[in-house]
Amino acid sequence: VQLKDNPEAAYQLRRYAWNSGIPISILTDFEEFVVYDCRVKPNEKDNSSVARILLVDYKDYIDNFDKIWDIFSKESVLKGSFERYVESKKGMKGTAEVDNEFLKEIEKWRDNLAKNIALRNPSLSISELNFAVQKTIDRILFLIIAEYKNIEFYGKLGQIAQKPDIYKNLMPHFKDSDDKYNSGIFDFSKDAITPKISIDDKILKDIIENLYYPKSPYDYSVLPIEILGKVYEKFLGKTIRLTSSHQAKVEEKPEVRKAGGVYYTPEYIVDYIVDSTVGKLIKGKTPKQIENIKILDSACGSGTFLVRAYTYVLDYFLDYYKQNLSKYKKEIYQTKKGNWFLTTEVRKKILLNNIYGVDIDAQAVEVTKLSLLLKVLENETKESVNQQLKLFKERALPNLDKNIKCGNSLVNSSYFSQKTLSSETDEWQKINPFDWDKEFPFKFDITIGNPPYVKEYTYRGSFELVKHTDMAKYYQGKMDLWYFFTCKALDLLKEEGLHSYIAQNNWVTSAGASILRNKILSDSKIISFFDFNDFKVFKEAGIQTMVFVLEKKQTNRAYSIDYYKVVDKNISKEELANYLITKKDGEKIEKFKAKINPAELKDKTINFVNNQNADIFERMKNADVFYLTEKEITNGLQVQQESVNKNHLKILGNNFKIGEGIFILSDEELKKLNLSAKEKDDLIKPLYTPKEIDKYKLNKKNKFWVIYTSSKFKNPSEIKPYPNIKNHLDKFRKVITTDFKPYGIHRTRVEDFFKGEKIISIRKTKYPRFSFVDFDSYVNQVYYVIKTNKINMKFLTGLLNSKLLYFWLYHQGKRQGEQLQIDKAPLVQIPIIKKEDERVIKNVDLLIELTKKLESINLEREKEIIQKQINALEKQNDEIIYKLYGLTKEEIDVIEESLR
Repeated sequence: VQLKDNPEAAYQLRRYAWNSGIPISILTDFEEFVVYDCRVKPNEKDNSSVARILLVDYKDYIDNFDKIWDIFSKESVLKGSFERYVESKKGMKGTAEVDNEFLKEIEKWRDNLAKNIALRNPSLSISELNFAVQKTIDRILFLIIAEYKNIEFYGKLGQIAQKPDIYKNLMPHFKDSDDKYNSGIFDFSKDAITPKISIDDKILKDIIENLYYPKSPYDYSVLPIEILGKVYEKFLGKTIRLTSSHQAKVEEKPEVRKAGGVYYTPEYIVDYIVDSTVGKLIKGKTPKQIENIKILDSACGSGTFLVRAYTYVLDYFLDYYKQNLSKYKKEIYQTKKGNWFLTTEVRKKILLNNIYGVDIDAQAVEVTKLSLLLKVLENETKESVNQQLKLFKERALPNLDKNIKCGNSLVNSSYFSQKTLSSETDEWQKINPFDWDKEFPFKFDITIGNPPYVKEYTYRGSFELVKHTDMAKYYQGKMDLWYFFTCKALDLLKEEGLHSYIAQNNWVTSAGASILRNKILSDSKIISFFDFNDFKVFKEAGIQTMVFVLEKKQTNRAYSIDYYKVVDKNISKEELANYLITKKDGEKIEKFKAKINPAELKDKTINFVNNQNADIFERMKNADVFYLTEKEITNGLQVQQESVNKNHLKILGNNFKIGEGIFILSDEELKKLNLSAKEKDDLIKPLYTPKEIDKYKLNKKNKFWVIYTSSKFKNPSEIKPYPNIKNHLDKFRKVITTDFKPYGIHRTRVEDFFKGEKIISIRKTKYPRFSFVDFDSYVNQVYYVIKTNKINMKFLTGLLNSKLLYFWLYHQGKRQGEQLQIDKAPLVQIPIIKKEDERVIKNVDLLIELTKKLESINLEREKEIIQKQINALEKQNDEIIYKLYGLTKEEIDVIEESLR
């Protein structure tokens, strides 16, 4: 049969490649050359043309030679032709990644098993039901993988599924597996639940029959363990709950729902972290020296980082033994095909010596164990497993109960010290405290992972628990939960141990991370910092991330770190992954040595600058300067409930509209309230937005008004002299959640800041947008307000809008990607030159005047002329300010070049 008409050959190829994660594969017998897109999920009913993207008959080879050579020849493949070809075929109809499809498959198993087990076993509790479903899936998965790898008899599960009482007949097979593997998955000494439950034959038959070729598109012999981890990570994001009628419902866990989903760490990030820690620490060491190295993931999830770390150590040992064959004949063996493998004994020993994990989720702990144990079995056969059992009376797999444990990494049993333990069983189980000194009475060499990113306002309960333990010393407002994990990791490390996480990149400048920064600076050295900037490692999450590597080492001396930053957010995943391996210079990633001085940085933000920039900032600091104080700066009003939103409608009902004013009113809404003169004078203040106040832009005519009710209005009697305002706010009483409800706004700030002369600046902006304002103007938290008598505020406005200060804010201030975050922290750190220059003050007056003129002109030609005048005045200000700080021509060139 010709290949073009051979669906079976096409299905076999596509099935193997799809499971192995190979995007494109070739089928050829020389007479025909066929290329398939193996990202399209295979189906046994597919004809041979499905997913076929190229078919060349031998008669057409000469005509198509250039095409075949340019894509598939060894020389072309080494130059990236294959990747480009794969990319060009992206988005074909029907493409589906194996992990997403496999997730759907086991979610279907869970759904069907949960409903059936709940129905047939009405006495089960929620936790027992979750346990029974998870164990059943784990056991079936383990055994089918063992069958596909020829460790078990292929078809054994299928044979059991052909007879009645399937679950009853599976139990002896499960018990035999415990005798053979010792994996914990089949340990019935700790499981009194699953031997007693009933499951309908139809449910199990449907699962098992679809595990085998040709019905199953999955080839479990080549399905990577990493894929299994990736699938389980998302799978564990849901849990089973029981309704009042004992029916099972599968739904997202509350913490996952609040976090917006489960975000699996991409393989290239895991590889980079493991290489930067495990790779660095074991390099050049002997297996004997590596025996005592302990690697920890304290929020291990499905075990992704631990499996990769384990794999790295296995590969290192194999290479070492191969290079020293005469010494290590018992540790490795060679197959008939000439491949070398570590013995099971060595693989078990490495796992028990080196790999440790903790997770609060008991199911995650079981999955981590499953993944690691499958890794141990990777190259085993039926014969080798039986031989161990026969010769050494030793089961094939190690017991991981002492290595992978369940508990809350951040909360120990001291939380309960003030409570009566006997009456707190349920709470104890829910909180799941973990005593590190008892569970792991030693320090670790490496801590790695991807900790949970949780803000206090989204999951307050987690923070409340930690605040009642010895970890409370690391708590501060506006922090993230992952900060605790790094503080804990540093406490758990040995001296000179390594710690690496992928986490959000804003900890270096965030106000809520000052304790974390001080901890890192005092207890460790930053070895490297890789800032992914605007490139989204987790596309679904939309957060900016980084990877740091820390070495536990106390030092007060200045040192240099390796700093990397993605400067082109459109860099491909493949390009980034390649850079992380090779570190070869490229235009899309900036790299330099950055200086860290722990003594100078205590209680301050951390900014990474190259030596050239550092010299400029040093010159600025050493000029005749002063600094603004916190008392001279405030954020704008925090109103909280400005207007009606979609969520409010659910509470208020359909008589309200989205956008309807609550504490902030439009002109029209204000008129409708028919306020008395007293109400207007005392409580209604003009509110300004960026449409009226922006860089050098002033428009006195505001379009909105704020009900300016202070904290005293928490007392309802204070609103009595203002009946119309009271009536208005009473309509929205159900949705007002400010600290001073029902009538006070959330934060009024010191009112003097909003009166008279001041500088107002937009908080989040690509470029500085400071404006001098000389009339009463109230603004919300989009703005920061500066009021000082130390310097002429018009001069200060020109200074803050200058290129030099933009350069300072970009490199020394706070940023989210390319966006500046100009709040109190950077503003108080700016070195402000004391010497004023009248020319800057005059130019600021002219810039305000010209900006106003620009707004009122319609002719494009006239607009261009005015814009040129504005540019010229700003350029003149820049030149004056460079001179005031005493910058050299070379330093000015550096700034001008970097801002182009």
